[in-house]
Amino acid sequence: MQITLIVLGALLVVYIGLSVYGAWRAMNVPHFPLITSPTSVGLNYEDVSFSSRDGGVKLRGWYLPGEGDKAILIVNGGFQNRVDDNVDTLSLTRDLVRKGYSVLLFDFRGRGESGGKGQALSNIEYDIGGAVDYLGSRGYGLGNTCVIGFCSGAASTCIFASRNEVRAVILDGCFIDVSTMVVREVASVGVPKFLVRLFVPGLLLMTRVIYHYHLINPGDIVDDIKCPILFICEEYDPFITPEDNRRLYNISGNPADELWEVTGAEHSQSYRTSPEEFTEMVDDFIGGAQA
Repeated sequence: MQITLIVLGALLVVYIGLSVYGAWRAMNVPHFPLITSPTSVGLNYEDVSFSSRDGGVKLRGWYLPGEGDKAILIVNGGFQNRVDDNVDTLSLTRDLVRKGYSVLLFDFRGRGESGGKGQALSNIEYDIGGAVDYLGSRGYGLGNTCVIGFCSGAASTCIFASRNEVRAVILDGCFIDVSTMVVREVASVGVPKFLVRLFVPGLLLMTRVIYHYHLINPGDIVDDIKCPILFICEEYDPFITPEDNRRLYNISGNPADELWEVTGAEHSQSYRTSPEEFTEMVDDFIGGAQA
């Protein structure tokens, strides 16, 4: 009996220790400095700064004016700053500006040139809200403001739009729930899925206890979004399946929503794979969205 208790105690210590480590890896955001600018794709721009909606953090970004009456906010995923090479946000911005849109690229807190402490999937409403408010200060009302999110940025956009009005949102590679995304991401580096699933409850518990992270799954709130949604997923995405995307689309239930499955593309690389088609799709979708 004593040996059994010792073994169980040792296993519990290992479980807690690995859960704490996993929470630390998941929540802490490494700092990637900016190493380029929109001039690399031939764009004029303004360096801008604005406050997060909670007023406590100075966020920085680039404002790129277009000739039309609508603006697009780009929300990056992962630990990226405003320049996401996986998506190729600078080239996407160039093509959107050519279509007449003004574009705002910005850094979440703790990323790029923004202040504050970065934490994954946290302070979403404050940071995206501050960016939307900035566009409002440039004359773009909510009926003329759209948001494009990629990967966890798509999940963040989904959460923001479930509580705030905008003209339209585009969700590229939006996961349906956090646990599934964690399992697939960790499994992609060779860890058996059954082992990851065993530690997910402990990891989520530690993110709540240590980092005060409040779990919100896009699948639970996507039907609260009132504006039209363009759901995009890639054929060879190891993290987001077409079935996940269709489920989100069906849960939303908005007849104005659209679904696009991009063949031959990898995770959040629909623009990189098919730039002209992506730009046209977004332009047509926003044009058809009701303000």
